[in-house]
Amino acid sequence: MVQSVDITACDLVPLTTALAGGGRAVRARLMGDSGYVLARPMPWPCEGEQMNADHRYDWPTPAIDLYVARDVRVGGLGGHLTLDGQLVYAAGPYPSYVKHWWDNDITPQRWAFSAPAKRRLERAFVITHFNFVWGHWLTEMYPKLFLIQALAASGVTAPVVLPASAPGYVSRIVREMLPGHEIVTYDPAREALHVDVALLPHMLHKDYIFHDFLRWKLEEQALAWPRGAGFDKVFVSRAGLRAPGVFREMVNEPEIEGIARDLGLTVLRPETLSWTEQARIFSRARVVAGEFGSGLHNTLLSPPGCQVVALNWLVEVQSRIGNFRRHDVGYILPSDGRPRLHTIEAQSQPFTIDPAEFRRKLTVAIERAEATSAMAGWDDGPLLAPASRL
Repeated sequence: MVQSVDITACDLVPLTTALAGGGRAVRARLMGDSGYVLARPMPWPCEGEQMNADHRYDWPTPAIDLYVARDVRVGGLGGHLTLDGQLVYAAGPYPSYVKHWWDNDITPQRWAFSAPAKRRLERAFVITHFNFVWGHWLTEMYPKLFLIQALAASGVTAPVVLPASAPGYVSRIVREMLPGHEIVTYDPAREALHVDVALLPHMLHKDYIFHDFLRWKLEEQALAWPRGAGFDKVFVSRAGLRAPGVFREMVNEPEIEGIARDLGLTVLRPETLSWTEQARIFSRARVVAGEFGSGLHNTLLSPPGCQVVALNWLVEVQSRIGNFRRHDVGYILPSDGRPRLHTIEAQSQPFTIDPAEFRRKLTVAIERAEATSAMAGWDDGPLLAPASRL
């Protein structure tokens, strides 16, 4: 078990105090909670208590704090903080599994670091952790960029620290979202950074119960994408992601993709598209189907009323995205009725999806989308002028 310090409940102080001084670790309240995310029924019955739980309960959203830690080192593959030699954890900036992996010494090569601090920064935003799987970036790090935008509009600015080993999409999206912010990178194998004042933004959710601030920013972003003709029914393919270590494989994927095409869906491999292209497509999608995974989590951007068909089930995340965005999420389990779940140790878990069941339920999703198409074309209406021009 690695030594760590949990600053979740550190002193709550005004923002000006947090930035100017007031302790090694403090937090400032930026927004109160936004009420409850209300449960939605599934479009068809699904067996399994775990799978159904997120469709039966209303969940409270968190208040949004900015955490500030002083005199820390930032390093390693994830851009983690240490304070007096202990890894820093806080429930707002980090998902709970991060501390679980620390406490149980799971794959320490992904988060531990011992490189010396060779450079010093007076102040910096630190937004990352060790899990750069796309769905985790999208739900656990990407939302922080909207909060940094809002802080910058209030005069709170600082460079963003990123490990040079992070996937290329990370720096590209940060540059796109925060064009006025400097990005400071470091080589985790050779160095760490000493940061006098580290700013740790909130993920805008707790256990994937998202705050309404994220909804407002996503909808504002969707209205900014270029408008025009396009498609609004998508099948998310994982065909290009089959590699050693991938723990599940839908072996009849070509057949399932063919059915999706027959029913009018456009088959996409999101990883082959730029983020701008992905964001524009998913922000107007009315039907999204595909294997449970990171690509399907792009529905975080999709409008209310979107019908989501998830093949397999892993965890609660897709349900919680659906409840937050007011989607109808239906699951189709593998033909043997057993979900293929994630394991730390890689193991092959092939499965098939019953093609007749997929055709039947995808048809239901399409009919529901067309019958409840109040949001169809919502982004083709006249745009409001920026406030500065009103």
